[in-house]
Amino acid sequence: MLTPSPNPNAVSPTMPEVHELPATLEGVTHVHLVGIGGIGMSGLAHLLLKQGIQVSGSDRSDSPITRRLADEGARIFTGHHAANLQQPDWLVYSAAIPADNPERAAAREKGILQMDRAALLGILMKQYPHSISVAGSHGKTTTTALLAMLLEWGGLDPTILVGGELDAIGGNVKAGGGEVMITEACEYQGSFLRFPARIGLVLNIDLDHLDYFPDLAAIQAVFRQFVNQLPTDGLLVMPANDTNSRFLVQEAPCRVITIEVDPPPGEAVPLTPPGNTQQLTATALAPLPGGCWSFNLLKNGSDLGRFHLGIPGKHNVHNALAALAAALELGVKSHRLQELLPRFTGIHRRFETHGHWAGVTVVDDYAHHPAEITATLAAARTLLAEAPLAETSPTAAVPLCPDTTHHRIVCIFQPHTYTRTHALLHDFAQALALADVVVVTEIYAAREPDNGLVHSRDLVDLVSARGTHASYCPDYQAAARTAAAAAEPGDLIITMGAGPVNEAVPLISEALLDRTPNADTPDPLSY
Repeated sequence: MLTPSPNPNAVSPTMPEVHELPATLEGVTHVHLVGIGGIGMSGLAHLLLKQGIQVSGSDRSDSPITRRLADEGARIFTGHHAANLQQPDWLVYSAAIPADNPERAAAREKGILQMDRAALLGILMKQYPHSISVAGSHGKTTTTALLAMLLEWGGLDPTILVGGELDAIGGNVKAGGGEVMITEACEYQGSFLRFPARIGLVLNIDLDHLDYFPDLAAIQAVFRQFVNQLPTDGLLVMPANDTNSRFLVQEAPCRVITIEVDPPPGEAVPLTPPGNTQQLTATALAPLPGGCWSFNLLKNGSDLGRFHLGIPGKHNVHNALAALAAALELGVKSHRLQELLPRFTGIHRRFETHGHWAGVTVVDDYAHHPAEITATLAAARTLLAEAPLAETSPTAAVPLCPDTTHHRIVCIFQPHTYTRTHALLHDFAQALALADVVVVTEIYAAREPDNGLVHSRDLVDLVSARGTHASYCPDYQAAARTAAAAAEPGDLIITMGAGPVNEAVPLISEALLDRTPNADTPDPLSY
């Protein structure tokens, strides 16, 4: 377990400066977005188009996202060139776009106002009386999506911006007609400090983004600043038992709801002044078919009833508590939430079952941090060990391969960024060793150059030293063949990582079928 900094109030020398920017979109008729094909930028483009603002933008390549935006009315350019920039009111750029980008340089020459994605999102959030930021090192996308759908099905018609594809809204964004806006709030580069949230959810704090933050104290400091920005009539939802974030309960200028899963009897929770803190707890957890869980929900000790998850993984009970706390705050009744919770069966790339081939189930997950890998593999292990259960679930989120009993986990892992892999190398090895067979691909660089300090083979060696069979395969083809060769009927293959490792899924299915003469048609499925 990571040791918390002794000084969570320390201010990082890398803390971002928040510059003065326009407070509203008043007078803005045209916005140009550089990096428009990213999941976050494309969502902002959609919201601008829905408000009648002309949108143009560029990305390095054509994609389904850019084509969808073009169909909605955006003018899309492939590649970054100064000529792409006409005369917009604002230029907005993603975190991946450097200052010397030709379009940004042209904007400086023309005197066009520039801002990053977080700044524009903050301006949009000011339009909503009830703005919600979902923050934390892990679980943001699932919690944002779950809360968004609880509010949508609960009749609040929220505006939604989530970091993944959600089938229920046809993508990652929805322009609602209500007074609520919900978005993920990432701590990287202090982005979430631009978001004027009325309700803030902090799911956890962990050591991450080490290309920007020097240590855990710096991460805690930026979360402290995020909490301090909440209005006095706002709400903070946070865990009662997360060592690294527990100090925040004393920092909040507003009401606090602490959440906890199966709290030990008599555990003391640090409170702000009397009446300012409430508790939401999950007790009497029980497994359900499909790797899901049920629990009793208690608010300040009063039992609100039995709740059933529709997504696998015990860690998602924690995420559900955070979503339920915010939904209750916004007026959705507990009995209605009991009905709605099991309807949510997931978001793409979060323990997403792609199909069953040759008796093997293939799953993809976005886990790219040791804590996330541990939680995801625990969910997979629960699914493998599944036996007839006393309870029945209203929904089975992860159907099992018919007529088989799962036995082993074969994991294809794509490390994400050199700094994260190097800093947390031993933690990654410990987490991955929970699988039975591990295949490690080349490190996905994302925004970073190769610092020469770490290689995927280093991770393979450490996993092997822990007694788990591990191998290095530089590309998806080799990784898919290796995983398929290792898997037996009843096993589960899972691809994991924040990069495009999910592109290996069709290659895995092909490799599984190639080894099975006269194989039946594959049984793909998705949700």
